[in-house]
Amino acid sequence: MSTNSWYKVTTTDYAERHFIKAFKKRYNNVWDKTMNAINEMLSRIDMFIKTSKAERIHKSDSCYIAKCEFKIAWSNESPKTSWNRIIAYVDESEKEVQILLLYTKTDIQWWNETVWWQKQIRENHKEIYSKFNYQI
Repeated sequence: MSTNSWYKVTTTDYAERHFIKAFKKRYNNVWDKTMNAINEMLSRIDMFIKTSKAERIHKSDSCYIAKCEFKIAWSNESPKTSWNRIIAYVDESEKEVQILLLYTKTDIQWWNETVWWQKQIRENHKEIYSKFNYQI
C-alpha cells in the first residue's frame, strides 16, 4: 500500500440521492465545507485508515470496505460522538474510493447498524456486494 499517491474519490448516485441530499438540507451553510473535508480525508485513505476514525471492515484482494467517522464542519462534536458514518469501497490497485453510504446513526431505524448497512450494500450496490458476498 503506497502512501505517495492520492485516491480518486467519487460518490455513488445512491448515496447522493438517499443520504447526502438530507445532509445538504440539514446543514446547508456548512455542508460544502464538510464534503470537501470528507473528500480530502478519503483521498488519503491509506493514511486515514491508520487512525481510530476509520477501519477496514471486509477485504477481498486489493479491495476493501471501510467504515469511517466524520463530523460536520465547525461543529463542536468529535467524529465519534457525532455518530456520522461513511461506508466506502476502496480499490487499492486503481487508487479509487467510492462513497457508498453516508449517514448518521440516529437516522437508522434498525436495532443493528451493521446489519442495516450490509443490507443497503447488498440491495443497492450489487456489483460491490458480489466481491464480498462471502463476508457481508
